Amino acid sequence: MAATDPLPASIRSLDERADRDLAVLAQARTSKPKRAFVETSRDNRGSRDTAPDNDLSCPGDANGDRGNRDNHPHAHFDLLHTWSDGRAPGVYWVGVITDKESGAVIGEADPVWVCSPLTIAALTRDPQSSAWGRLLVFPDNDRKEHRWAMPMAMLAGSGEELRGVLLSEGLVITSHPSARRMVADYIAREKPDVTARCVARTGWHGDVFALPSETFGDTKTEPVILQSAAPDGVALGQVGSLDGWRDHVAAPCAGNSRLVLALCCAFAGPCIGLLNAEGGGVHLRGASSTGKTTAGAVAASVYGPPSFIRNWRQTDNGLEGVATLHSDLLLILDEIGQLEPKHAGAVAYMLANGQGKGRSRRDGTPRPPATWRVLFLSTGEVGLSDLVTQGGGKVRAGQEVRVIDLPADAGAGLGLFDRVPDGVAAGVFADDLKRAAASHYGTALPAFLRALVTDPDKARGVLRDMRDALATDLAGDHADGQVRRVADRFALIAAAGELATAYKLTGWQPEEAERAIRQCFAAWLTGRGTKGAAEPAAMLAQVRAFLEAHGESRFTPWVTDDRAPRTVNRAGYRKSAAAGPEYYVEREAFKRELAVGFDPAQVARALIEACALMTDTDGGATRKERLPDGRNTRVYRIVPALWEVLA
Repeated sequence: MAATDPLPASIRSLDERADRDLAVLAQARTSKPKRAFVETSRDNRGSRDTAPDNDLSCPGDANGDRGNRDNHPHAHFDLLHTWSDGRAPGVYWVGVITDKESGAVIGEADPVWVCSPLTIAALTRDPQSSAWGRLLVFPDNDRKEHRWAMPMAMLAGSGEELRGVLLSEGLVITSHPSARRMVADYIAREKPDVTARCVARTGWHGDVFALPSETFGDTKTEPVILQSAAPDGVALGQVGSLDGWRDHVAAPCAGNSRLVLALCCAFAGPCIGLLNAEGGGVHLRGASSTGKTTAGAVAASVYGPPSFIRNWRQTDNGLEGVATLHSDLLLILDEIGQLEPKHAGAVAYMLANGQGKGRSRRDGTPRPPATWRVLFLSTGEVGLSDLVTQGGGKVRAGQEVRVIDLPADAGAGLGLFDRVPDGVAAGVFADDLKRAAASHYGTALPAFLRALVTDPDKARGVLRDMRDALATDLAGDHADGQVRRVADRFALIAAAGELATAYKLTGWQPEEAERAIRQCFAAWLTGRGTKGAAEPAAMLAQVRAFLEAHGESRFTPWVTDDRAPRTVNRAGYRKSAAAGPEYYVEREAFKRELAVGFDPAQVARALIEACALMTDTDGGATRKERLPDGRNTRVYRIVPALWEVLA
């Protein structure tokens, strides 16, 4: 299926587009605030224009002046970006000196250095005029600019948490106890002219896409900024050029279905939000040294450094926070075997469904649960179903649909790879890709987002058309709804890859992504064994497994002699026939053991549809049978056809 060219005619230069998208926030970083501090000069301190609405006194400072505004000295903050009057760059607190007798202000106190330059660039709040915050902009010692939309709620306490975050990001703060507490006062009192809308999670908000350090797309009113208590929650970053990433990371992956799948998943992360599609995951399962880590590395390179990859070894509460930070992005989780088995099934549902636990406040009122929309790529030596079973749980079809379990081995004798370059061993090829992914990263995501936000409606239409056509082709006309849902996710992943190729980001030929996804879907379907619903097959397999494990010990032979061992904890009788053994299962044993974890009526229905259960004359699941012990009672009579249907 060839993809139509979705490139809008207006796309000419990604750099030009980036400049236009960031124009509003660039103004916020460079414009002079309307009041409350002096940028570089002391000449106009004390004037009405530079005074705050309420004169600010240092807590506990007896020299602080309140109400004396006009042209008299008053307490205030100074912000210096360069050396001035012998003072180094930074934020200064300038108190006042008062006459001991009259209390009148007679001059300014010596400036007290508080921290390195810190600009309050914008006031932030959500659409409900709640969740107020401040956009902080400051350089670190390497002169790298940091931008953080800080929730004002962080000022509720002593300010230690706030200062800890700022220090870790590179702001230099004085060690003097009373002066360092002024950082919170400075942030609270500054009132810049620029306002912005804050959002609590990454991803799409209307037709704009928010990341921690940048927002893509135009808004008709105000800039949209991601606001969180931690500015470094997502390990995004850029090294190298887009051309370098395309030539050394993406292009060499062509022809390798699992690698192409991983890169397509990276591009599909933002696309699930664009189409309002359901979240879910793809799990690459395989033995050690298969190459699963390589797939994770190339996918992570779309977003940032190798540290973008997360680990499954987290609490479910921790995963909630991680999922929120990766909403509408790809979440890469390594080594599923480290996940607690008893929580495995619940965690799969939680990540895919996009909603965290319900919690209450101290007064008992409910808190809004955390929400997200995420596609995740998982790796591990075991599958989700193995973990669920290990934890004593029952594998549900919903779990298998939400987390697609795909063999990492491509079946070509090269582990994860379908092919490798001539004269290059598979291990060397894997190492080369991982080195390239660590040297060229983080440039593809911004380029992809800039292309998407240029014409979101057109991108939606192209993605939807490609997804629907491929999903219908993959699932066919008679597939179960569960298979169709998996086909939809595979098709969306392929459509995202084809769109990225059309945007000239991957270096692949058209239909490369589609070919790889078709191969992966076929491998998943082979492992599943049927295009029908998974539950009936699981029910039949469970009944068969029980009979194979306990046929000799729990079922008394129909014809016995005195030398036959006594059956302990009998579940029924076993009769030998030409086609194989028949089992007469007691009703309670059937419900409590053979059908454990399922609805017994549904298990019986699955057996009947498989012609593996002999029904009563009225079609009932149980039959009245005369048993060897003389009882004339109802039992489930399972016939040898059970082994034929599962052969």
